[in-house]
Amino acid sequence: MNTPLYPQAELVACYEHMIDQLQLLADTLRHSTLPLWIPLNETEKHLHISPLEKVIQYYCDIWYQDNQDGRLTRSCHGLVAADNTLLGLCSTVNEAKTRFRQAVQTIRSTPQGKEWIAELNQRDPQLRQDLNNKGLGRLHLKQCYRLIPNASQHPYRVGFNWYCSGRSICRTTVAEVEKKLLKMGLDKPHIQIQYDKLRQLQQHTPLAQVQQQAPLMRANLRFNDEDSTQDRSALNLSLPLLFAWDSKRPFPEYNEPPMQPPEQRQRQVRSDCLIEETPFLPSLRIHRYSQ
Repeated sequence: MNTPLYPQAELVACYEHMIDQLQLLADTLRHSTLPLWIPLNETEKHLHISPLEKVIQYYCDIWYQDNQDGRLTRSCHGLVAADNTLLGLCSTVNEAKTRFRQAVQTIRSTPQGKEWIAELNQRDPQLRQDLNNKGLGRLHLKQCYRLIPNASQHPYRVGFNWYCSGRSICRTTVAEVEKKLLKMGLDKPHIQIQYDKLRQLQQHTPLAQVQQQAPLMRANLRFNDEDSTQDRSALNLSLPLLFAWDSKRPFPEYNEPPMQPPEQRQRQVRSDCLIEETPFLPSLRIHRYSQ
């Protein structure tokens, strides 16, 4: 029976295991002779970065870059053919990422978390660089946590499309919004104006807090050349898709979308949308429901 590790030791073990598995995946990809498709931007073409190098770079990308917004992740779409060894490594990497995420969450949910991180910094020079007192150093946690997308079948066609209309909607009440505005401070004129608007509503008026989501790449997979909905699947991609290679079939058909998402919304607002398009209280992204 294995002796359970203390949270600090578990975090170190999970971190090192994740790094080892990513390195093994990178080494295996470098020796792969299977086909792939990854779009390159003009800078990458100028620097003579190969598609394979870009795939490895993005799969192993877990670090902040200088002046990078921590809320944003670097994403890349594409298709990478994989044999059973590569698919198995992909599964192992994803498991390692999940374990590391759980270890980080355990540390953060514990009152001694900050002290433990400080202790790790003093003990281990490598961790002092990777895990510092500001959280987890230059590790970009969102990029550490995201799993490598994979498909256990060889697709016939993959259609890539930017999805720019996503948003999260959280139903709220007048009383809850009032508390939030008071916390922001009525001494600020723009908050006072919104507070006065809110006070004109009846207490039972339903409200919604709306958060526009960042654009994402959507991949629609078809696994045969027949127009059947049963042999299709769709998934969001922030990394190139690894798929099981069948040497008897050609490389999947695919389209080439723009490298960057469109600046404006592509889909029309639905006529039956229940939420007003213009925010009622902009500072909190509060919208009213249509009458």
